[in-house]
Amino acid sequence: MQSTLHKVWQLFTPAEQRKAVWMLLLALLMAVAETVGVISIMPFLSVLARPGVIEENQWLQAIYTQLGFTEHRTFIIGLGIVSIMLVLAASAFKTIVQHLLNRFVHLLRHSISSRLMARYLGQPYEFFISRNSAELSKTILAEVDMVMGNLIQPFSQVIVQGIVVVAMLALVFAYNPLTALAIVLVVGTLYGAIYLLVRKRLKRIGTEMVEANRQRYQSCNEALQGIRDIKITHAEAAYQQRYQQASRTQARHMATSETLSQTPLYLVEATGYTGLILIALALLLKSGDIAQVLPALGLYGFAAYRMLPAAQIMYRGFARLKFASATLDNLHRDMSLPRAAAPSASQAALVPQMEIRLQGIRYAYPSTPDKLVLDGFDLTIPVNTSVGIKGVSGAGKSTVMDILLGLLQPHAGILSVDGTPITPQNLQSWQAAIGYVPQHIYIADTSVAANIAFGVPEDQIDIQAVERAARAAQIHEFVTHELPQGYASLVGDRGIRLSGGQRQRIGIARALLHDPPVLFMDEATSALDHTTEAAVNEAIRSLTGKKTIVVIAHREASLQACDRILSITQTS
Repeated sequence: MQSTLHKVWQLFTPAEQRKAVWMLLLALLMAVAETVGVISIMPFLSVLARPGVIEENQWLQAIYTQLGFTEHRTFIIGLGIVSIMLVLAASAFKTIVQHLLNRFVHLLRHSISSRLMARYLGQPYEFFISRNSAELSKTILAEVDMVMGNLIQPFSQVIVQGIVVVAMLALVFAYNPLTALAIVLVVGTLYGAIYLLVRKRLKRIGTEMVEANRQRYQSCNEALQGIRDIKITHAEAAYQQRYQQASRTQARHMATSETLSQTPLYLVEATGYTGLILIALALLLKSGDIAQVLPALGLYGFAAYRMLPAAQIMYRGFARLKFASATLDNLHRDMSLPRAAAPSASQAALVPQMEIRLQGIRYAYPSTPDKLVLDGFDLTIPVNTSVGIKGVSGAGKSTVMDILLGLLQPHAGILSVDGTPITPQNLQSWQAAIGYVPQHIYIADTSVAANIAFGVPEDQIDIQAVERAARAAQIHEFVTHELPQGYASLVGDRGIRLSGGQRQRIGIARALLHDPPVLFMDEATSALDHTTEAAVNEAIRSLTGKKTIVVIAHREASLQACDRILSITQTS
């Protein structure tokens, strides 16, 4: 439990930790208000049962005299009204505190998910090679919600309701220590025994539910992204079965968790009612005076009314803490990932004046550390020339491109521009000089203009620059003459309303938008027909001598416009 609480506390920022302390103080004040509300019922019931108590009790006598009451009936009505007002005030204050707690918890949900996404986006490219995108989405969108709903929010309720329980017990203890001790022993034993019986199962099904949720997200993600292949191969049933199995497992475990969390409620309610009746009978047999029984019974009844639901909420909170512990472990691990360096807006683009050089490059992917993709690789690219790189699949062409882009850090060797090594400190400046066209273009479900000006807020898009880039990519005529709304036309999810060649040309226009001095193209013409490919090659020829261009392709025909062609062979 201590480890769980420590991990939860580490999820908070310093400002959120300070707010949590203030929430604790408000919870203390709420407990005081609850206690005052409970205490207020005793004088009213005492005087109601036997008005002569007014003369016997010095406090009631003083209030009766000082406020100028002349008859018991009016005084009883006044006590009832005051008790009602105190209980209403306590309830109103409790509502306000509960709203502040809910607001704190839900803003915390926003904060954690936003910071987690920032952590993910700040990780090096290698991180995303080894992690499934559906798993990362699940952690941001589902596991943060699960930790909030099944851990942080219940824990906040454990604290708040725990304070209420302690306050009620203190009140009962002050009135009758033996009765208070009996309540603690009976209720504590019931809840403690049930929790000890179910905690291991809660942890086990919590771990299994995390895995089921991962499979659920992955199946859904793969099915929707690969819908074209699924339709062709008639694999709908297989993906439906995978999703149903994972979803059913998650649903069963959630139901079990809820049942185990609620089980003691009915037993404790029956025990509390039985105990209240026994206390009433014991007091009546002891004193034989209903005037003495009624105030005590009112105190115990009202205290039970406040305390037993609070005790149930506390138990449920502890049960959900155990259930969510596996999810918390995953979230805590990813929230502990190293922070990304803050981007510097003042760094100017590192434009090559003489050459780009790869020297002595060695690299192996994390999943296969013993298998070198590149071993002692050298490449010199003179400025304002075009270099084509060809080779069989797996030879390392795309790895070379990723190292040139600064996405991968070589295990040995250096990438340099005009003799200046590219390091994390100047990587942003180097990437500011690059335009990049990947093999598979990511197309967002937005307009053509927004896809070309990718990442630029729509109200800041320079439409003239967009059109200039589209002309260079040989797609301007298609956009203006064949799309109903021109550059404002929506392209659909992942560009489904465009052909493969059209999507590729949007990617080329995106790379040319800011007129970069360096252009990298990784199989950028693989999806183009021969006519369009020839047009793109002609565009590359027109840029030769003006930009430094590196083109990777399988087909040598795609490299005809390059000044020099380099062949990469697979390492043994």
